[in-house]
Amino acid sequence: MARLVGIPVPKGVGMRSKVFVLFLALSLGVSFLASCKGDSNSTDPPVELRFKGKISSGSQRLADVSVYLSWEDSMRTQTNANGEFQFSGFSGSHFIITPSLEGQAFSPSNYELAGQPRNDLDFIAQPASYGSVSREIAANFSAKNWDGKNVSLYDYFGQVVLIDFSADWCGPCKEEAGHLEKIYQDYKDSGFQIITLLISGYPGIWASDYKLTFPVVADTAEKVFGIYEEGYVPLNIVLDRNMTIRYKQSGYYESAIINTITKYL
Repeated sequence: MARLVGIPVPKGVGMRSKVFVLFLALSLGVSFLASCKGDSNSTDPPVELRFKGKISSGSQRLADVSVYLSWEDSMRTQTNANGEFQFSGFSGSHFIITPSLEGQAFSPSNYELAGQPRNDLDFIAQPASYGSVSREIAANFSAKNWDGKNVSLYDYFGQVVLIDFSADWCGPCKEEAGHLEKIYQDYKDSGFQIITLLISGYPGIWASDYKLTFPVVADTAEKVFGIYEEGYVPLNIVLDRNMTIRYKQSGYYESAIINTITKYL
């Protein structure tokens, strides 16, 4: 709906002048509407993009490395025998390119790109080092679920992973648990996984109470939590497809968590 903005009439202006001012205002409004209509019909089609690059380690080009395009579109490819990769046939304005190979770190760890073609997206690979803060790669860990089976973080290497530390005495953790299953169902088919680690409580009871279908494991000795802890639960950590930490925050901030997940899927 068009909005007409009133033009103030200066003091001392006669009726005939007022009529002229009103006529002028309406004329400007009509002209504005007409120009908007014309602009909408002249919108250029989106630019079809192509991103190209290569992955090397020293003087060697690396073949068969998985490379992911994410954010406004989602694609996966692999480097060829010459270590080269390419994405094409899409459009948009915000993208991330992330290489993924277990045991390897990349410099840069990813590229955040605007909607312009690029053919210089080169990565250098080197053996990974591990840490517990943002932009570091999370080390593998294993813990037992309600069936006594080991669940390992790297079982899900190549996926975007949310690690959730919770406890059965924690009110906010219980509130969060009621939301996580929906997030999991919304994104699991796009390559997303959740692992809840309980520092207090029984995984089977927790999963049953909140009808969770993703892994819930015990960390009551705080072996894993001790690596990542910031003194509070819930603690949420989002990892990209190379297990690099992209979000880490105590408390449950759903919009920030979802925004990070979708950015890297």
